[in-house]
Amino acid sequence: MQPTTLELLSAIPPSAAQCLSLLGLLVVAGGFALIGAALGGRDRLPEADLLVGWAVVSALLTVGGRILPVPLAALAAVAALLAVAAGIVLWRRREIPLGRGGAWTLAWLVPLLAVTASMQPSQWDEFSQWLPNARYLVEFEAFPATYEPLSDSVFPAYPHAVPLVPYLVSRLTGGFAENVVGWFNVMLLACAGRLTVRLFRDDDEGGPAAAAWGLLAVTALSPTFVPKLVLTAYADVATAVAFGFSAVLGLRLTGAGKGRMLQFAAVFALLPMTKQGNFALMALLLVALAFEAASRGAPLARWLARIGALLLPAVLVTLAWRLGVEAGVGEMRIRPPDAWSWDVLPEMLGSMASVVRSKGGYFGLGLLLTIAAGRDLFRSRSSERPTVAVFAIAFVGYNAFLFFVYLAILGGPESATAASFWRYNTHLGILQLFAAAALAGALWRSRPPGPRVGRALAAFACVAVVAVPFLTIKFLRFDRQPVKVHVRQVIAEMAPLIVPAGAPMVVVDPRGSGFYANYLDYHLGFGRQVVDSINAFTPLTPGQLAAALDPGHAFYMWVHTQTPQTAAIIGLDLPGTSSHLLASEGGRWRLVKSWPFPGYTDPAAVKD
Repeated sequence: MQPTTLELLSAIPPSAAQCLSLLGLLVVAGGFALIGAALGGRDRLPEADLLVGWAVVSALLTVGGRILPVPLAALAAVAALLAVAAGIVLWRRREIPLGRGGAWTLAWLVPLLAVTASMQPSQWDEFSQWLPNARYLVEFEAFPATYEPLSDSVFPAYPHAVPLVPYLVSRLTGGFAENVVGWFNVMLLACAGRLTVRLFRDDDEGGPAAAAWGLLAVTALSPTFVPKLVLTAYADVATAVAFGFSAVLGLRLTGAGKGRMLQFAAVFALLPMTKQGNFALMALLLVALAFEAASRGAPLARWLARIGALLLPAVLVTLAWRLGVEAGVGEMRIRPPDAWSWDVLPEMLGSMASVVRSKGGYFGLGLLLTIAAGRDLFRSRSSERPTVAVFAIAFVGYNAFLFFVYLAILGGPESATAASFWRYNTHLGILQLFAAAALAGALWRSRPPGPRVGRALAAFACVAVVAVPFLTIKFLRFDRQPVKVHVRQVIAEMAPLIVPAGAPMVVVDPRGSGFYANYLDYHLGFGRQVVDSINAFTPLTPGQLAAALDPGHAFYMWVHTQTPQTAAIIGLDLPGTSSHLLASEGGRWRLVKSWPFPGYTDPAAVKD
């Protein structure tokens, strides 16, 4: 049973806490934009203001919190003072952040923000690492380390630029703003949309139609707009936007003033602060930029000296981040060659090919752009070539890198199924749009349409950017999946029944994926409450299953789904149309409370 469109529309109004979080995010993002605009100066790309300011604040907190270390609250206060000072500088310059058209971009964001304002976190990795990492910052005003309290995140050493956004909003609003990263992702995309229009038109048009087309380009018209990545706490959108902007700024370094050079240095430094795997993207981008510089006949030694100086911020934040990794709090590593996944190579290649076929829009456009880049190697140069060439190098190189990851870093089912191959490719999505916009814009300008067509297209964009979020609400509001909504309500009722709070619990969901163990553990609060998860991906022998379900193994048990084997070991007559909280008592399990499933009888059969 999936919610109807009417039910989804009725769920739009946000709670007071969500409204406060959204307001807090607007303040924080505004501070980022002020800092970025003041740092960039008059020769900057105004579309990059938000990213530049975010990079500066993230670097401040990362370096200050890791190397010195200074409490994050003190560093956040310094960041607030920087924003105030930046506002004064801009007022004296008579400049505004985000440049012309920024107000229209914000206006067109209102429908999308309205539809998603009441969204709640609902995806696996949000509860495994991204939200626990953010919550740790809020709870302890410090980055995770090997001393107490230990983080309850699967990957506590992941770079923290994205978790720092909910941290700053939480400091401003007084509560944990767990739902703000999705909105921040939308703001990042909006900035990318404005740059897409600039590349298409080859100017800085700031009118309402241009802003509308820009937002449509990075949402409804984008091959890589995936709501379950955009409207979550994931770092994939941040990676894609930072990478795309780094490429465009890097291509404009020749003859650039100090402001644009600082913009490149700041945005490039965002890449190591958002995801560990971004080092591959950084290397590919530097190779592509060097190739373009050499093809222009620029002295390579001089170019390397200039680019080397601009990489210092990225080196500094990487070293600061590595302090946490070297402390032993988690990262992925390359396996020895004799342990690589050669045995599943055919399955791996088949899985990758299946993704390519199913995502033909992105991969097809990527192939066309790569062919166009290759064509220009042997023909006269075109004005749009640099962006297209950089994308082509990144597209080929990154997919080769992903193949290496599946072979040498991941293993087992993750390698055989080429896990998240599509998600990783979305990291190139914004740069792909930039390259496509440059090509399409050149063709458009060579054969411009008449004014009547232009007016019709402008009107269409202004109507579509308002209507599309409501027309596509079924795709945007994936958090309203009935089982997740119900389980969240169950957890709220379950938490007061667990005495003492944080008592060890086993989650029994043998027909599920294991997601609800993560979901439950996160919503019960900081720390590890769930000590074992019985799910479809944990094959256990009868003896192991009996040990996991033994009343001496944990204080509590939550039974979500059942099999004859688990029911026989538990020894209670539990209806399969409800979930149940059990307590260990006298060497046996005792039923505490049951929750009937609302509108469905089998949670494993409800589509996500």
